[in-house]
Amino acid sequence: MGGDADIDWVLWSGTVGFSTPVEERIDAALAAGCTSLSVSPLDVEAAERAGSSAAEIGRRARAAGLALIMDPIMNWYEGQAPAGSRFGRFGAAETLSMCEALGVASISPIGQATSDAPIGAVAEAFGELCDRAAAFGARVHLEFVPFTAIADLATAWAIVSEADRPNGGLLFDTWHFFRGVADFALLESIPGDRILAIQVDDAAPEIVGTLREDTARRLLPGDGCFDLGRALGVLARRGALRVVGAEVISPEMMAMEPAEAARLATSRVRAAVAAASG
Repeated sequence: MGGDADIDWVLWSGTVGFSTPVEERIDAALAAGCTSLSVSPLDVEAAERAGSSAAEIGRRARAAGLALIMDPIMNWYEGQAPAGSRFGRFGAAETLSMCEALGVASISPIGQATSDAPIGAVAEAFGELCDRAAAFGARVHLEFVPFTAIADLATAWAIVSEADRPNGGLLFDTWHFFRGVADFALLESIPGDRILAIQVDDAAPEIVGTLREDTARRLLPGDGCFDLGRALGVLARRGALRVVGAEVISPEMMAMEPAEAARLATSRVRAAVAAASG
């Protein structure tokens, strides 16, 4: 890495609340010095209810100098149990149409809570998703989540490797890594150019409730127990620190003004990255 200036800093919307209006998130991203902003299918649905469109969200973001990331996309492979999350009611085809209208730079698929689909079938579906995204110039970064069927780095990397698409790779979230299987040996072995995006967050030593409940109680980098220095140090050595931002989902962050939350979280991530990069 050539340093902080070479990083595309992202405001991952969970940090300021997924229901925060897009216009406020755009302002918050700019206030924090970010160059990218994540949106979700919920944002497009809300815009359409208000008489606007995905294309208009895309125009507003580009006018502000921000690239967009669709996070998440679900229901993209067969053999899945019905999704119970707020994002799970959107089909992959519907979300991909939103992505194309938005003009996104990349998309983040995640798995269902449970699935009986074999890895080979999921890899084939991931490859098809990458091909569809490539048609409108987007990258696809698969996110592993410990309370889903794609639970850890090893499973996600197996899918990405088998699919072997030039625009396909991984999204690395420090919460999911440390709350799941923190396989540093595997992380050291993955080419840095296959880790397409990074989300940084921290957590308390003890899990509160279920993992799904605990993931909404994240802490700012440096306020928890994760060895972020080690993880970010590996990512720095692998040349993976290119698209980076905070995803600190917590009641405390959502209680703050969006611009204040974005500035605070992004400054903490910048400091953590600088320390890890030496």
